[in-house]
Amino acid sequence: MAVTIDPDAGVHTVMVHFTVEPGRREVLVEAIGTFVEDVVRHQPGFVSSTVHISLDGTRVINYAQWASREAFEAFQNNPEAMSRQGVIPEFQPSGQPYTIAFQAAAAA
Repeated sequence: MAVTIDPDAGVHTVMVHFTVEPGRREVLVEAIGTFVEDVVRHQPGFVSSTVHISLDGTRVINYAQWASREAFEAFQNNPEAMSRQGVIPEFQPSGQPYTIAFQAAAAA
């Protein structure tokens, strides 16, 4: 399944926010990439993960999609998977599930 921002896609979206010192940003981004590639992408129901970095380098957001809320919760409750996060918890992630409230596209 491709990354799609569509209110009718039926995916469960989670955005995880981090505030970082610019000098540590690459450590976090690398840790997220390793965790996603080695662990998360192999979990049942995982759809996608897209990491965004603010232009000032002080914030990182991981925009993740899951096939369902249940699939995401099963991942969160998987101690083996969670034990492989590396340094990510040091960055005090703050994550919340989201639904699309409004969407607009450029006029054709």
